[in-house]
Amino acid sequence: MKSKWVIFTMICLGVWILVQTASADITDPNIITGVMRYNCIEGTSCDTDPVVVKGGLANGALTHVDRTFVFVDANDLNGIDFVRTAVDDKANSALQMDVTVDKAGTLFLLIDNRVGDNNGANPPTLGSVMSWVPANGFVQTGYTVGVFNPSDSSKVIMTAYAKEIAGPGTISLYEQNDGTSRITYLIAAIPAGWNLPPSVMGVPATASVFPGNALVVTPTIVDYGQNTNTTVLWEKVSGGEVVFSPSAASADVSVTFPGGLGNYVLRLTVTDGEGRQTVRTVQVAVTVPTFALQAADHCMVCNDAQIGPNGTRRTTISDIRNYQDASTTRRRIAYYRYNIGSLKEPGKGFANCYLTVNVDKGTSGKRCYVYALQEEVDDITLNGGTWNTMPGVVNTPPPPVGTEITLSTLDWADITPLVYSFLRPALATWISFGPSVALDEVLNSDTDGSIVLMFVSHDPQNADFEICSPSHSRTEPVTGLKGILLRGEIRPLTWATKPQPMINTSQSTRLAQLSWTNPAPSQEGAIVTCDVFFGTTEPNLPDPDYGLTPLATGISGNSVDLPSGLLQVNTTYYWVVDVHDSAAGTTRGYVWTFNTNNMIPMVEMEKPFQYLWLGNTGDPASATVVINTTVTDDNFPQPYTLLWEQLSGPVSVPIVPNNVEDITLVLPQTGTYVFKLSADDGSVVGSASTQIYVGATPCDAAKAKPTYVRIPADINSDCFVDMSDLTEFVSHWLECNNSMEAPCR
Repeated sequence: MKSKWVIFTMICLGVWILVQTASADITDPNIITGVMRYNCIEGTSCDTDPVVVKGGLANGALTHVDRTFVFVDANDLNGIDFVRTAVDDKANSALQMDVTVDKAGTLFLLIDNRVGDNNGANPPTLGSVMSWVPANGFVQTGYTVGVFNPSDSSKVIMTAYAKEIAGPGTISLYEQNDGTSRITYLIAAIPAGWNLPPSVMGVPATASVFPGNALVVTPTIVDYGQNTNTTVLWEKVSGGEVVFSPSAASADVSVTFPGGLGNYVLRLTVTDGEGRQTVRTVQVAVTVPTFALQAADHCMVCNDAQIGPNGTRRTTISDIRNYQDASTTRRRIAYYRYNIGSLKEPGKGFANCYLTVNVDKGTSGKRCYVYALQEEVDDITLNGGTWNTMPGVVNTPPPPVGTEITLSTLDWADITPLVYSFLRPALATWISFGPSVALDEVLNSDTDGSIVLMFVSHDPQNADFEICSPSHSRTEPVTGLKGILLRGEIRPLTWATKPQPMINTSQSTRLAQLSWTNPAPSQEGAIVTCDVFFGTTEPNLPDPDYGLTPLATGISGNSVDLPSGLLQVNTTYYWVVDVHDSAAGTTRGYVWTFNTNNMIPMVEMEKPFQYLWLGNTGDPASATVVINTTVTDDNFPQPYTLLWEQLSGPVSVPIVPNNVEDITLVLPQTGTYVFKLSADDGSVVGSASTQIYVGATPCDAAKAKPTYVRIPADINSDCFVDMSDLTEFVSHWLECNNSMEAPCR
């Protein structure tokens, strides 16, 4: 490549600048011969006419005729013809400039990056403004220049848009009109054959990639000059091992990072046929995305000497207490809601989730236990919640005021098994506890974008914590958030989830099967298989089989049977499911646990809601209901006993016998009745309730159902469409509404 360098003095900066004025076989950059401006605004930009500067686009050169702005990054456009325009033209909506060229070449518009969106870091957004630019055939390039304002030391980046010019002629350009904070576009040009370095777009300066994922880069490369045959080369500048596919010589590449977590620098070099090069670098962070949330809402429920089950505690403090001294009792449970909907992404899941807390007061050596409300009851409003209104605690009826909080005072139909627990940390210090697989499962099983965690102390007497609410807590220094923080990672879902039995549950020794949910195959045609490991010793994670017994290998399903007699009473069991994807490889599983210490009796109602009417079985003075239930337990530590109770209703109903699963009751009056069956194995109690509505007629019962929809032609609303409805219709034919002041028509 032939080049000639001219040394000239830039008087405005008092420095010597080197300007490249020619390239290849073209030694004369001159192409622009004139510029005419129309529709000026008197008293502003018309005072200073645009000026053609032959070969003058260079660092230190003035950029505009009515400002002291100068080029600081001429970059690849160094040494070509340009037009100094007037900054005061920026708001002229009628502006027109005609640029005359004397030969074929390429015309450039250099447009302030802030145009269209006020974002100076990215190219302008054209459409709502300057729509004439793409309409007139200008296309975005990878060329930019920098403009420096010495009055405030600010710098503006301008992006070049190019249009090929077939020969001599005049090209009309129009308004910018995008506010007072932008600078007017500049005009530049090169003659045909003037060789610029290749224009490269679509290469990000920075990128973040999850481990195991690929970074896909599809640059747009255009070469302006005599020899437009370009070659490309991708290289790793720093970081661990990388792989470019299909090859490092391909412009479009998929980059994988076998080197794992860390920071990488990649470089793309594009070379044209005359050896001119454009280099782009990408700084890549291979990292796991993390999140941190503070509670969106919270409340505290109490059943103690100060605040009874109907009372509401002030919202600034979350007391988690099971405390009694000589003078008073404190029985308090806190609820925190976290909105996780915005964190969810298709094909990804929550992993390694944990809590960060800051405790103001509390008893050393005591433990706080965390449960989640079941999704069917977690849409309750927390603000103002009381012991009598919140799910998760026994409140129909509530235990006597001051009753110690134990496992039996929790409503197990409303809450998950234990998801987290922690000992009281050092006071007034932010502490993060280890990840909880059970907490992961709660988040991954959510479908409505919101979860409610319940913080309880059911250790024996004198266990208490005091944690400030989000409105009064200290600020956690890393996240800037307050209260009890929910934190973790968002990962592509490649592992097994939703174990059955659920984590931390007590199960019968008759449990016959383990099951889970497999992730979707990583790509079409990939095959997912699983290995299952099982045992009673705490797993050794580095061990290929975790130190457990392989229960199944290479199975394609999502369940495995347990041999009869394998489970023993009062034992903790551990199991792990490894997932093999034929395309993506193996994902090691999480450790899941259950025990056979004591299964909470499970009570299931065949019909949790029934809608009946007087005379449903023949007696017009009463309704008869049959309530069928199923109770499941491990009969440990002793066989369970049953107890039916009436919780509410218009009248008291005898329940005889009251210690069997299935009962038949006669309900003598209309209204809503609620009955509960409890199963007590001598240690823990399981229960379930059923609600029965009794109406005066079958139609009344139908109307009480949430799914009831009135038939449009049922004018008298008796659930039938018959002659009575027609009579009602005819009797009011041509009537006017009494409230209408206009005459009937």
